[in-house]
Amino acid sequence: MLGQGVRAVLAESFERIHRSNLVGMGIVPLQYVEGQTADSLRLSGRETFTIDLPDNLHTTHDVTVHVSLFVLPI
Repeated sequence: MLGQGVRAVLAESFERIHRSNLVGMGIVPLQYVEGQTADSLRLSGRETFTIDLPDNLHTTHDVTVHVSLFVLPI
């Protein structure tokens, strides 16, 4: 996964084992804020994300995720 540029996964929830596996691979597991979902944010899967991670990231930190629509050139 890292070879493809994946550095974080954003989901509504994670099972503990999956969260641990992601962290073990160097991938940051991020959860939506309570009440938010991909649907409520109108995400289609065509977006690109830029994530502001603090140097001393902790499990209780909130992070900022910037979303941009990815458009294929024609």
